[in-house]
Amino acid sequence: MNEVGGGLTLRLRVRRGTVDGVEIVSTRPQAAAMLAGKTPEQAVRLAPLLFSLCGGAQGVAAQAALSAAQSKEPDARQLADWAATVRREAAAEHLWHLMLAWPPLCRMDNLEREYADGRRRLQHAESDDEHAAVLADILNTHLLGMPPGDWLHPGQWSAWRDDSSALGARLLRCADETAGAPPVLLPHTTAADWLPLEQQIRTRAYCAAPTWQGEPRETGALARQHEHPLVSPLLAAGRNIEARLAARLVELSQWACGETGAACDWVDAARCGDDAALARVETARGVLLHRVRIEHGLISEYAAVAPTEWNFHPQGAYAREAMLINAADDAEHKARMLVLSLDPCVGYEVVLERAD
Repeated sequence: MNEVGGGLTLRLRVRRGTVDGVEIVSTRPQAAAMLAGKTPEQAVRLAPLLFSLCGGAQGVAAQAALSAAQSKEPDARQLADWAATVRREAAAEHLWHLMLAWPPLCRMDNLEREYADGRRRLQHAESDDEHAAVLADILNTHLLGMPPGDWLHPGQWSAWRDDSSALGARLLRCADETAGAPPVLLPHTTAADWLPLEQQIRTRAYCAAPTWQGEPRETGALARQHEHPLVSPLLAAGRNIEARLAARLVELSQWACGETGAACDWVDAARCGDDAALARVETARGVLLHRVRIEHGLISEYAAVAPTEWNFHPQGAYAREAMLINAADDAEHKARMLVLSLDPCVGYEVVLERAD
């Protein structure tokens, strides 16, 4: 399930039992630039096809940005449809992450058949209520071992985390890690909040290594859920990987209970001059930005900033936390757990270089 083309190489230099250097090399192409020269209609069709992960969110971001650039305001129904598309895709991505990607890393059998059946049922849901009901059943049966509304109650959570045989609890117990410093999180934003950075977003350098208020930030479920009472104690204890897993379970449980937020929480757009606009979309992995300019009916500029570029910034979340890995343990395994907790949308390779 990797985006076509490019990947990440994550090099950890180990010296005298400690990680004393982290290098992140990305060969991921800036595929959004391929939309320059296309008509808006062509770009809307092509955007989801350029990305094999979060294609729905990429398509919504393209539609929102291009509509705003052409001074077309989406009505409430269109905005709700966009939000539902993004949210449903995020639910499927969270389930894939928890049911398929994490279990092998924790030496458990993944739930491939159960995931495939659950995803099929979710795709056939005809309403938000039906989607929530199917999601609740998947969580109850395969990840939580109890109704998600009960699981969200903090009074039951600690006992569940320590004793439950449900996959979600076993994954949290698996996320053993060296206590780390609190992550530097990207705050909640709207499209308008990004307008002061619009000129930077136009550049390849910013799209490859974005910053907010001068520093790299972590985006994703943890950034959205860091204040939730099931997540914040984990962060306070420095258990960042476990907090990221818990944040995904919290989001899935909230959506299963019908707590989906307003449509504008998921997607919005803002104009940035004549015939130009910027869209912000919340995806499973975090904030996605599309910035576009149209001239003479064709796209003259197209730029996108994806969550992977935030979380795997050369001085970002992965680089900071990888420096805390205890090389006396299975350093490569720990590094892979950290990578997966940040969930890149491209393939990756972890390389340990020992200088002892």
